[in-house]
Amino acid sequence: MSSKKVTMTDIANAAGVSQSTVSHILRQNNLSSFPSQTIEKVMNCASEMGYVMSRRNNSGAVQNMNKCILVLATSMTYPYYPFLLHCIESEALKSNIKVVCCDTYHSKELEEDYLKMALNFNFIAVIYLYPPDNFEALNRAVASMPVITICDKLAESKADQVELDNYKSGYLAAEHLISLGHRNIALLTNSLEDNIARSLRAKGAMSKIEETPGCRLTVISHNKTIDDDNSGNTDYNYGYQLAHDKKLRECEATAIIAINDMVAIGAMNALIGQGYKIPDDYSIIGFDNLIYTGLERVSLTTIDPHADLLAMTAMNVLMHRINTLSPDPLIASTRFKAETQPRLIKRNSTGNHQNFNF
Repeated sequence: MSSKKVTMTDIANAAGVSQSTVSHILRQNNLSSFPSQTIEKVMNCASEMGYVMSRRNNSGAVQNMNKCILVLATSMTYPYYPFLLHCIESEALKSNIKVVCCDTYHSKELEEDYLKMALNFNFIAVIYLYPPDNFEALNRAVASMPVITICDKLAESKADQVELDNYKSGYLAAEHLISLGHRNIALLTNSLEDNIARSLRAKGAMSKIEETPGCRLTVISHNKTIDDDNSGNTDYNYGYQLAHDKKLRECEATAIIAINDMVAIGAMNALIGQGYKIPDDYSIIGFDNLIYTGLERVSLTTIDPHADLLAMTAMNVLMHRINTLSPDPLIASTRFKAETQPRLIKRNSTGNHQNFNF
């Protein structure tokens, strides 16, 4: 016997509000007009009752958008995001699903606006390529459509998650350099504040260094954050500038952990320009395994997050979510989680410390 489909009228009766109020809140229209308690009550009732937003385009404005997913990034100027987007799009097209991508630049307001857009145009889902900045808007959207995040573990999120392990990535980077005999290591990074991935990479590296006798990690950073400049060369410029910082010489580092590959490439070019040799004078390792890192003249050792596997896993979770949409509150409240493991890609930018005897 089939279960009765939950309607907005049912939610309105349960929440003690009008159907119009329920419609506006679930579609995230004019939310500023409603008290936060009313919004929370309606969203909780919808979630508990297993309400599934209709995929019809009531406005009739765009008839073909119901086979689209929205992908959110912070800024496509960083090469990791375009590659991840390419992998997602390739997987989506196998199911005849189109992809629309938008940058939020870490703006909570812009992130919420894009989520509203996805709901208004009846997109079938949203995929985040980064840790969300607006959890309130995210969790409201989850009540009406599948949402998947590709990032580290997030306790605040009600979305399905494809989890990275940036802590382990940082640990692997430090472990590799220590295995080569390096004991004084510098970490070149943008601001670690309000960035989960960077912070966890730093913590993972510090953990390995603290458990190794005689090792020291010096963090070299600037206060300016990566998001202050959208020129497309921000991370490269950070690495280039930080490699000129006098702290790098004062700490007597023989190896460098760069917070991502573009910071690493910027640092490498700056050091070579100053007459240093890689890896004879400085070994250097990055994160993300960007396509450029395998080029012969770069040959950067890096930690690979498996971007292709992340994309494939996110799409698998999404299709499973779409195929199991159910009015059953228990199923509707279930969260799917998957996790990938980073791996070390050894190239020519890291080598044995010359004064280390194996």
